[in-house]
Amino acid sequence: MAGFLRAAAAVIAEIGYERATMSAVAERANSCIGSLYQFFPNKPAVAEALRDQYVKDIEQSWTALGRQARALSAEDLACRLVSLQIEIVKNHPALLALLDVPAASCTPARRELIRARIASVLIAHKPRMSKTTALRIASVVQQVSKALLTLYAKSDASEKIAMIGEFKSVLTGYLVPKLKLGASTR
Repeated sequence: MAGFLRAAAAVIAEIGYERATMSAVAERANSCIGSLYQFFPNKPAVAEALRDQYVKDIEQSWTALGRQARALSAEDLACRLVSLQIEIVKNHPALLALLDVPAASCTPARRELIRARIASVLIAHKPRMSKTTALRIASVVQQVSKALLTLYAKSDASEKIAMIGEFKSVLTGYLVPKLKLGASTR
């Protein structure tokens, strides 16, 4: 099964989710289509399995950042949030293509898990911040990040570095005041 998921990730990263086919995944895995169908009944099932795998990996990255957050300045934390997300996208190149795949029944739970991890990083940085405030800020960070990561993915290689700079500017401009100016009381 892991070989099929690696193959699916490679195919989706190369040509996108819409153009990816089960046949292409089986071929990339050097297997027959029947074997692929034993594990996954259709392409959406492959996408769900990839998403689940990615969330587990991503969750570990957010947890690690949470351990470092208290020692970082607000500016450094905002930049580290961007760097972490770019790192995640580089490690999981099919992830951005999967962002546009129609939502499945458990997608909200995955999205909520990531939002909670972002909130926990914010609280680790600023322990007096209320959970409600942290979740609200995390929602904004999550939505802004999705939009900026999509722009990053659509940028050609020469623009990617500039896009990272824009991403850092946006998140820093939003987060620094929230983390420095009493976000804990609202």
